[in-house]
Amino acid sequence: MNQFWFTGGQVDWLALKKYTRRRTAVLLLILGVICTEPCSAQIGQTGLSFLKIGVGPRAAGMGNAATAVVDDASALFWNPARIIASKGMDATFIHTQWLQDISHEFIGVTASNGVSAVGLGFTIMSIDGLERRTNIPTHQPLASFNAYDVVLSGTYARKIKEHISVGITLKGLSEKILFDSASGFAVDLGFAYKRVENGLFLGGTIRNIGPKMSFIREQFDLPREVRIGAGYTPDIDGLGKRLLISADLSKYKAEPLRLYIGSEFTYQKRFALMAGYQTRQDNTGFTTGFRAQFRQYRIDYAFVPFSTALGNTHRFAVGLRW
Repeated sequence: MNQFWFTGGQVDWLALKKYTRRRTAVLLLILGVICTEPCSAQIGQTGLSFLKIGVGPRAAGMGNAATAVVDDASALFWNPARIIASKGMDATFIHTQWLQDISHEFIGVTASNGVSAVGLGFTIMSIDGLERRTNIPTHQPLASFNAYDVVLSGTYARKIKEHISVGITLKGLSEKILFDSASGFAVDLGFAYKRVENGLFLGGTIRNIGPKMSFIREQFDLPREVRIGAGYTPDIDGLGKRLLISADLSKYKAEPLRLYIGSEFTYQKRFALMAGYQTRQDNTGFTTGFRAQFRQYRIDYAFVPFSTALGNTHRFAVGLRW
């Protein structure tokens, strides 16, 4: 059973103390980023930190340098303007297994005709078997309960010039822990530039724009992020070979600037190997992954190690394009 209290990847002892005085539950795990974001960030400045968790093994394998180059339904998370890149219908099902039996699931579906596109996304991060206890220590818990965070999103994108597209995502947010819950909404804005002739990709987003939310009478800001990215595909001699190099700069509210670097080597449009690096990460650095694609089906995997003794995470995805 789990007996820890986390907020955004760090232990919030002050919040824990306040909560135990109001409730009989003493040791709760608040769903968030389990040290995949810097654990040195100041506590309490933003909430719903699980919104920072990147979606998709391909992006994770490239060090989360995906803003300008993502080209499947995971663009619903990274850059709403990029859902135009997945022409036709595209669906992705993503599973991530975190520490302490926390699971993170994402389902996304997009439809694009190359000029405009729409998409729907669903994210849930959950944990089972949390123990409820009183202020007096006991050998057995009073009961066990679950906790979860949910995002339901709708996205629209449109090409405004030959090489430029823009997009917008509206997200409904919900969090529930034991008897208490919080709900709200947020908006993501994005743009993308792609020029096949010179192999250049550019993109940018402003994510999690929205009003403050409240949880147990405590108000908090959403983790608003400004992110820009670039990608480049140099010419490579040889049949069916493609090299992609990408980089992102990200700035979350009240947190330092971060750099993400990634690369992907594709052979015969069937197999791809990814590698990446994330700076200013207390517990992650190098990442890697691969993709296997057969006709309209694809399978993705990424390995994201931790530099501490917390363990490693594995991300899996199954995709379909038709």
